[in-house]
Amino acid sequence: MKKIVYLLLFVSTFSYSQNAFMEYQFSAKRGTESAILALTDDIWGDAEFKSGGINIESFNIGNEKSTHRIVLYGDPANWGRKDSLSTADKWAVFGQKLNNHIEEWTHSSSGNVMSWVGDNEDYNYVQIFEFKASDPIAFKAAHDEIVSKMASYRKGEVGFGSYEIGGFQGATHWVAITAENWNDLILTRREMKKMTKPWEKYYKTRGNVEQVRNYTTKTVKRY
Repeated sequence: MKKIVYLLLFVSTFSYSQNAFMEYQFSAKRGTESAILALTDDIWGDAEFKSGGINIESFNIGNEKSTHRIVLYGDPANWGRKDSLSTADKWAVFGQKLNNHIEEWTHSSSGNVMSWVGDNEDYNYVQIFEFKASDPIAFKAAHDEIVSKMASYRKGEVGFGSYEIGGFQGATHWVAITAENWNDLILTRREMKKMTKPWEKYYKTRGNVEQVRNYTTKTVKRY
């Protein structure tokens, strides 16, 4: 309960960023996704944010403990709702009802979005790579170059960012690739891998990287 109360107080006081994020992962009780979305619709359905917004995402492949997460994003200098809730009690009631559908809050983190290419909200399937980068500057340069080289293959979005707090098992950075669905993700990545020379340069110039994990999510609601 303390975690969801903290989340709600933070969201009601501040706003969201195009270059920062917070995520709260949880394991939902079986069959409760519709009930959870009804609750988030009630609290955020008509919300107006100064920047950014909120995504509710379900985990698809590769994340063992979590079933869903709440992602809050926006500009830290302009963070918060434009409007305000009619009563402070509404947050407490929302928190209590939400926790009724949750087995466990499993993980949380926050950080920065350092680059984001593309703008296609129809591509709701996302593969996320979490890793430790020994040379973040070299990695970003290599990342930006390979994303540019693969522009003709990319239909969705590609993001890169850092974990400043709570990176899973010490992860320092992440890369996110969006797709229409699992099939689209796999087929697009197969086509991209055919361009061997750009990839060879990418691996040579990005610095040492220790992979932590990768998994897929699906955005089931946007606010």
